[in-house]
Amino acid sequence: MIVLWPFLLPAAAWSGWYVAQKQNTKKEYLQGQHITREYVLGLNYLLNEQPDKAVDIFIKLLEVDNDTVETHLALGSLFRRRGEVERAIRIHQNIIARPQLSLAQRKEALFALGQDYLSAGLFDRSEKVFLEVVELGGSQEKQSLHGLLTIYQQEKAWEKAIEVVKKLDMVLGQKSDVVASQYYCEIAEQALKHQQIEKAYQSIRQALHYDTKSVRANLLFAQMEAYHQRYRNAIKALRLITRNDPDFTPEVIEPIVEAYQKLDDWDECIDFMHHLIIEQPRTSAIFVIADHLKEQRGLEDAIDFVSSQLSRYPSIRGLNKLISWHLESAHGKVRQQLEMLSAITLKFLDKKPIYRCEHCGFSGKLLHWNCPSCKQWGRIKPINGLEGA
Repeated sequence: MIVLWPFLLPAAAWSGWYVAQKQNTKKEYLQGQHITREYVLGLNYLLNEQPDKAVDIFIKLLEVDNDTVETHLALGSLFRRRGEVERAIRIHQNIIARPQLSLAQRKEALFALGQDYLSAGLFDRSEKVFLEVVELGGSQEKQSLHGLLTIYQQEKAWEKAIEVVKKLDMVLGQKSDVVASQYYCEIAEQALKHQQIEKAYQSIRQALHYDTKSVRANLLFAQMEAYHQRYRNAIKALRLITRNDPDFTPEVIEPIVEAYQKLDDWDECIDFMHHLIIEQPRTSAIFVIADHLKEQRGLEDAIDFVSSQLSRYPSIRGLNKLISWHLESAHGKVRQQLEMLSAITLKFLDKKPIYRCEHCGFSGKLLHWNCPSCKQWGRIKPINGLEGA
């Protein structure tokens, strides 16, 4: 008799393993088929504008298959971009609730939830989530810090914004001195509104520490010094602006003239205006000299001066000034024609912006230190040239 059991035992073991594998494969296949059908059903709900039913299906699937986390993150982001923030929040909250999430998946889901809250205007919740992501570190830290900056700028929480900028600089290995300076200027303006003079001075000094050439900080400093009748200090700060950023010269002409008037020093004022139109011709500086000439020597000398400057540095505002002066002595048909020209130039100027963002091209008649369009700080400047001041 041939003994076969030593050979049958391994064969039986192999057979059992094979049958089990077939059963498991079939089970996985059926489960996969079920998941596929559920996904198709969920997508069908989406296509038929039944998003709540779709969300229910996808959340149910998330509980079955951990491998679909990325898909659900993308789905939540899709809802947020479509403006359906509540559904995005629900999906991302359910992802975070999963105990089997990896740390990377958890951070990604938390960041997505923070974005949801931010889109919904729930700043307190968004801040809390972004702070948690920053604490965890990783690839979402930088984006979360930017999210916090958005929140603090909206809430005008400038001290918090400064701390975030410092943290962001450490993460990115950069220096955001211009932005930090702008934040300190915001604090200074808030302090001035509440008559907190010392705090305003401290904030302006901090702003100038971060950006010594800051136009805004020097304007604020000049304003403070003029208020305290320290006009020489105010003039010094304003003249510094004309050297550091000549584009802003039109903004400082009026306060410089006022400071010189307080000092009763017209000679130095006119000398400085002559210096300006040689170095960086500006219509507003030409007007100061012309008005002074009109008062001291008469209208004809003022007209001759403006005419000579217009031939070198043409501007619509200068032309309108010249027309208005000629109107003072015009009569009859000539006066009618000059009035028509004056109306045309004024209408043209009325439609034109005064300021423009160097970064995105946004333009308007008000000076914004933070561009309403691209959100860049300190990029909006006065428009110069033919249409400028």
